[in-house]
Amino acid sequence: MANDIMIDIESLDTTPDCVILTIGAVRFDPKGMGIVERLELRPTIEDQTEIYNRSINEDTLRWWSQQSPEALEEAMGDNGRESLADCMEKLYKFCWNRRAVWSHGAPFDVVVMESALRQTSSRPNPIPWPFYTVRDTRTLFEVTGVNLKDGGHVTSHKAVEDAERQAIVVQKAYTKLIKAELVPAPR
Repeated sequence: MANDIMIDIESLDTTPDCVILTIGAVRFDPKGMGIVERLELRPTIEDQTEIYNRSINEDTLRWWSQQSPEALEEAMGDNGRESLADCMEKLYKFCWNRRAVWSHGAPFDVVVMESALRQTSSRPNPIPWPFYTVRDTRTLFEVTGVNLKDGGHVTSHKAVEDAERQAIVVQKAYTKLIKAELVPAPR
């Protein structure tokens, strides 16, 4: 059943309260093939710094300044920006009642999303996933001998494409585990 979520973000710091440039999330079945649904969000940068006091790191800004013009436009361009609160509400709904939430190098992307969800939500429990459903691709990839290159070539820092590629490699890792009879095959 396609009920897992992969999240990837681009940010301006490496702390949980960092400014989020873009968010990509995809719904997929780790034991299946392909992506079922995609979500791409672009929170307003000024909203995050002025209302929520989210952080920007000079070293991260310097790193971004060395990226391609296409990557810079994708990460920092103004097109499609909306409030952080609106983005988090959309992410909450997209992730609600899913089996697991994944990221590449958990906990960073998930922790940043949890921080932003807590800042913007009036819900008593603003996190749409139980803590025990968070999954880390790096551990799975190491154990199964796959890597991100198995998901295709990276052309830019587009969060939704990164999330999709990571989900596809999770599926390749699960295929190896199923063939080795280490996890049950899909029904």
